[in-house]
Amino acid sequence: MEDELVIGFLSARDPRDKRTWSGIYYMMWKALEKQFPKVILLGPVKLPLFFTFIFALLHIIHRFNGKRFNKKNNYLISKYYGYVFNKKLKRKKIDVLFAPTASVEIAYLNTRLPICYYSDSSFGQLNEYYASFSNFSKSSIKTSNRIEQRAISNSACNVYPSSWAADYAKLNYKAKNTYVIKMGANIDIPPTKSEVTKHYNHKIKLLFLGVDWKRKGGDIVLETVEQLTKKGYDFQLMVCGCKPAREHPHITAIPFLDKNKAEDRKAFNKLLYDTDILFLPTRAECYGIVFCEANAFGVPVISTDTGGVSSIIEDGVNGFLLPLTAKAEAYTDKIEYLINNKNVLKKMSLKAREKYEEELNWEVWGKKMREILLMIFNNEPQKSL
Repeated sequence: MEDELVIGFLSARDPRDKRTWSGIYYMMWKALEKQFPKVILLGPVKLPLFFTFIFALLHIIHRFNGKRFNKKNNYLISKYYGYVFNKKLKRKKIDVLFAPTASVEIAYLNTRLPICYYSDSSFGQLNEYYASFSNFSKSSIKTSNRIEQRAISNSACNVYPSSWAADYAKLNYKAKNTYVIKMGANIDIPPTKSEVTKHYNHKIKLLFLGVDWKRKGGDIVLETVEQLTKKGYDFQLMVCGCKPAREHPHITAIPFLDKNKAEDRKAFNKLLYDTDILFLPTRAECYGIVFCEANAFGVPVISTDTGGVSSIIEDGVNGFLLPLTAKAEAYTDKIEYLINNKNVLKKMSLKAREKYEEELNWEVWGKKMREILLMIFNNEPQKSL
């Protein structure tokens, strides 16, 4: 029976689009397809047009009090998704539901099928942590928390990529059967170990990779670049995904690469091949797939000990993690240290690749998720993985 298990991939978004959640849904879908004979996509689901009018009206009402309305987490959408997916499930032969970041979709889902809810965080943890999850009205916060609670309670197990997220869910939402399964690098064809061997016989190349300049710590990066320049270091910083706040002789920008396009994917891989250090002093981060991708290419990371970053980057092993309060001077010191100690940089590069092979790839993720999905299908007691 286990060899015939059918998995329902439940999400209102389209997993086939590599732009959706940075390609994570796509990689999850493909990883599960390698583990099970059939994975049925239950989405995408398009919201009716009148929802736009209602949300605009609610937004205006909330703005009178100087607050925001959370249009992503609300009863109207959640109950609509519950209705749509309930109808879909009646027409499908499915054994287990896998619901990634689908709290809104499963909160009002009425099914006897076991649900595995996977998320990189939960609403309460995101509230006031990300700018996009800030300044919500009290009623909107209350509603969002209720939806999150219903989703977690409605699930047979709850899986997160970091202890940061899992511990919060257990403490604040009483999440049961909770596991930590790290996500992998979003790379269709990973490079071989020999292909990413670094020699460092050129000027050091740094990479800033992200679409949100401010949240990813862009201002700190600029200050660090200025300090390294004043100290006379010859280096290059590539900025990919956004435009720097200002130009600098040591900075080259590539505003956007679409991973759905073969030529852009090739350019993205080339960028990581050529990178010596990923420099991303992020201000807020639930996980960070980019860190997994850096590890795949043997690229050490200099970032911030915030959110779930420490589940990927081990300070002093495959990179450095500085406290959130650290200034540009501290980051400058770390980069300067690695520039002047190529042997340490080399060791970190090897450790980064090792971590990718052992933990940070989708094959490992898929095998562990298979164990969990079989466990809840067979209604087995919780066990460590």
